[in-house]
Amino acid sequence: MKVALLIIGIGLVIALIIIVAGIRQNAGKRDPSYLLHYLKHHGNWGLTVIRNGEKLASVRENEKFPLASAMKTIIAIEYAKQCGEQKLDPSLSVSLEELDRYYIPNTDGGAHKDWIAYSKNKGLLLGNSTTLENVVKGMMAFSSNANTDFLIDLLGMEAINESLDELNMEIHDVLYPVTGAMLIPTYLKMKDSSYTKDYIETKVKEMSKEEYIRIAQIVSQQLKEGEKGLYLENEYSSKRLDKIWSDRLTRSTTIEYASLMGKLNSKTFFQRETQERLDAVMEGIMEHPANRDWLKHGGQKGGSTEFLVTNAAYATDKEGNATEIAIFINELEAGEFEKISGSLNSFMLHVLKDDDIRKKLKEL
Repeated sequence: MKVALLIIGIGLVIALIIIVAGIRQNAGKRDPSYLLHYLKHHGNWGLTVIRNGEKLASVRENEKFPLASAMKTIIAIEYAKQCGEQKLDPSLSVSLEELDRYYIPNTDGGAHKDWIAYSKNKGLLLGNSTTLENVVKGMMAFSSNANTDFLIDLLGMEAINESLDELNMEIHDVLYPVTGAMLIPTYLKMKDSSYTKDYIETKVKEMSKEEYIRIAQIVSQQLKEGEKGLYLENEYSSKRLDKIWSDRLTRSTTIEYASLMGKLNSKTFFQRETQERLDAVMEGIMEHPANRDWLKHGGQKGGSTEFLVTNAAYATDKEGNATEIAIFINELEAGEFEKISGSLNSFMLHVLKDDDIRKKLKEL
């Protein structure tokens, strides 16, 4: 698997393009009008923007798109819920060795290594361990897929998916191990070395959802049990497999994610203990003083592959204006990724602060 393939979680943050130290930025245009122009001339995207309870933009909001790392918000919510129910302790010690079992080098744009470096710099490591809450922050702020699959195992995939019903997300696909799914082609090749490239590509593409998830779980369990070396030795990928993997990522709609952002923004949907843990892992942008100057609170989760960019965000400014945004863009052509990801931060900021941009959204 190549770096461009995986959910990079490109740090698509709202508000002044201010990023918690260590989160990566992508080169590209910073003009919000670039993305606005793109949306006007393409149909490969969905968008929902809600401002103070009023829906300002609603384009293909019921169409399902691959979520990439945006889906990690659901995992964070289940983590916060289990902490609120005292099933988990956020200060629980987690060894980096446990996380490393799920880490496949050169597949996440440097996310996992950047998180470890950030944790060291901030004094968040105790020897070779860190807290469970910092692991969750590594998933949310840096988009570490190793942390994600560790958390799926810890929290329980069934419990995570049951939370979708509690969140009234009836359209949302089920979640499953990210790295486990990425390694399905390697799993098949190891199973029978006679399988041809064409056979594996066809097999992965046509595999039922149930079988796909089942094998992703098997692979994830094998990684947990220490078989990462075997997968590294037999690594098997192709450009076509990259696209199939991206297309098969968990899907949902912008209206579901804008509504979810509304629940987070309200500070009333979740129990107090759950909300406190959510604020701790969702609102990294509030660590920056410049954001605290004009925002009461705000949070986001974005993601990407080589072929798509997603972002879901919420914010309430100090004048009391509450805004929720969800934008999913898929089927990107060559060269479009950097331009779109590079302009998205500025676009999101202007939706929050610029009435003119909000008026233009109504014309899409």
